[in-house]
Amino acid sequence: MPERRTVLDGRGRVWSVSKVSWEEAEAEDFRFWYEELTPAQRVEAVAEALESSLKTRGVNGVPRLRRVHRRIKCPWSE
Repeated sequence: MPERRTVLDGRGRVWSVSKVSWEEAEAEDFRFWYEELTPAQRVEAVAEALESSLKTRGVNGVPRLRRVHRRIKCPWSE
């Protein structure tokens, strides 16, 4: 079982720290994402990770997606 403790940082945020062996790391990561987080929290975490990744590349925000239009049938063809 992993050694787990919580840490309070200077900004008042609470962090949960786990020490696991290298062999158990993948299973523990899976447990964290699928058992400890709700679907809404998972979506928010991925969005924050994307934003942080883009900031390291000099992009200040997540770019808007372009509109995609799909035409099933051409109006002029019969």
